[in-house]
Amino acid sequence: MKFNKVLIVLVFTTLGLQSCGPKQFYEMTPTGLEYYFFDKNKEGKMGQVGDIYNINVTATTRRDSLLFNEHAMFKRNASIYPGDFHEGLSMLHVGDSVGFILNVDSFFGMHNLTIPKGLENDSMFKLLIGVENILNPLDHLIYKSEQELVKMKEYVAKNGWNVQSDTTGIMYEVVEEGTSDEYFQLGDSANLSYVYSTLDGRIIEKTRTNDVWKFEIGGLQTNVFGLSRLLTLMKHGQKVRAIIPFAEAFGEDGYGPMIPPYTTLVLELKADIAE
Repeated sequence: MKFNKVLIVLVFTTLGLQSCGPKQFYEMTPTGLEYYFFDKNKEGKMGQVGDIYNINVTATTRRDSLLFNEHAMFKRNASIYPGDFHEGLSMLHVGDSVGFILNVDSFFGMHNLTIPKGLENDSMFKLLIGVENILNPLDHLIYKSEQELVKMKEYVAKNGWNVQSDTTGIMYEVVEEGTSDEYFQLGDSANLSYVYSTLDGRIIEKTRTNDVWKFEIGGLQTNVFGLSRLLTLMKHGQKVRAIIPFAEAFGEDGYGPMIPPYTTLVLELKADIAE
């Protein structure tokens, strides 16, 4: 699952709103969006375009058959069409609980999501939302970074790594000493052998056996900004294992279907000076 410029983190949870309740009468905005507030916290914070909505979500059919419960983070965009989901987000406060009736094709198509089983033949469905928090982009970035640091420390402890930490947040451990005491410098060319993976062990990319990648340190050959920084912490011929935080890797947007937003990279890297 991936949204275009919409952030979503899928962690299954229980919303506590299993259906739209007993015979609610939905209201309608001037643009045609149907909605019903279970609970409206008028004193709660409201958001704006660009903010991140931390919400619990339940989706049901029009007849209240449960499709899924999820915890999600949505980036609010300007409305794309009248009565769309982002118009619905614009109505909400922190603490609100609300149900929307949305078009199946428009909602799932707009967010590049697969239509859940049970909705293929329906034109409309119910999306029930409980708003936990609304964060501006900077606060959201801090929140994600704090979450990531906890996971990085857990990974290091679980695997028994003895790491050093760089000022950029990179954690690394030397597992094989180098052939000299000379450190790599920006502008050097290095021959790299590597394996990129995620914290859950999924391999993203690796060099072939007996193959190397010639890399100019500080150049533009990769979107992983932290790679050059890590190399400047290494001596010629060293092998390290490292964890690179998302801010020094592929950032908030990720890269293609293999690398979702906020991906933390685990890297095994051997680097020799290139002639």
